[in-house]
Amino acid sequence: MTVDPWQVLEAVAAVGNLAYTVLMLYEKRVGWLFGIAASAMGVALFMHQHVYAQVGLSAYYVIMGVYGWWSWGNEGKGELAINRRSTRFHLVIIVGGGALAIAGALLLKLLPDARYTGLDGFATAFSLLATWMLARKVLENWAYWIVADAVAIVLYMLLGMYWYAGLYMVYVVISASALRRWHGQWKAAQR
Repeated sequence: MTVDPWQVLEAVAAVGNLAYTVLMLYEKRVGWLFGIAASAMGVALFMHQHVYAQVGLSAYYVIMGVYGWWSWGNEGKGELAINRRSTRFHLVIIVGGGALAIAGALLLKLLPDARYTGLDGFATAFSLLATWMLARKVLENWAYWIVADAVAIVLYMLLGMYWYAGLYMVYVVISASALRRWHGQWKAAQR
């Protein structure tokens, strides 16, 4: 029996990403380190699968992991508090995310071996925005993750990346739980 090294790498990356997400749910700074390592593995995995926006997204996750690690532990400012943003902010994010998704899909179509460019562009655009919001502890980031992860599940199933598809199914549940948890924490801090 031959072991496929890509499936092993995918499984290890999926476990690392799950650890990252659970640690983010509980606001544990060390989670960013798991995210950095798993995302670095994702760069290789997605390059192998020819889903280039996911390659870029994984590279972005590495950078945002470093930023999140710094942002969550910046000694001079104290702990970053969970915060909410206005309806106008979210309208800008949604419209901007939609435009980014379309632009990304169109650019990906220029690559002759790119696969599932529409799904790749959408999942990437909204994951970029959700990651930035998570690093800034914007409460609503979890709602964006639910949508982006649902689209990513379809993409990974089509690619035959079943470890990642399963991981993202778990992500949807974790994101819903995190949204409730962070909302409760935010509400308690407002009193």
